[in-house]
Amino acid sequence: MNPADELRTAAEKIRTLSKAISAPDERDQVFHAEGTDVTQGRTGLYDVATTQTTELADYIAAMHPGVGTALADWLDFEADLITRVPGAELRGRSGHALAVARQINGGEPR
Repeated sequence: MNPADELRTAAEKIRTLSKAISAPDERDQVFHAEGTDVTQGRTGLYDVATTQTTELADYIAAMHPGVGTALADWLDFEADLITRVPGAELRGRSGHALAVARQINGGEPR
């Protein structure tokens, strides 16, 4: 798989996971950590997760679907850049985006 495809695959995975959340309009929902529970909602609260530590709950709340959507948009932007600029994946921002995409996709390049 070429680097642009790796980026697009990661972006699509994030979007698919985001759509699986059951609360309505998940992109605009506020996420909140209350102890070890993570909830979301503007018009009502929906349980998202229960964790063993407050730190993990805070982290999950900070990485809500709006963050995921922004990350997916960035990965798609970098994929388009790599397609247009030969070697872009080997330097700077695009290289960092590719490293993030590889983590999302499960590690090493495919």
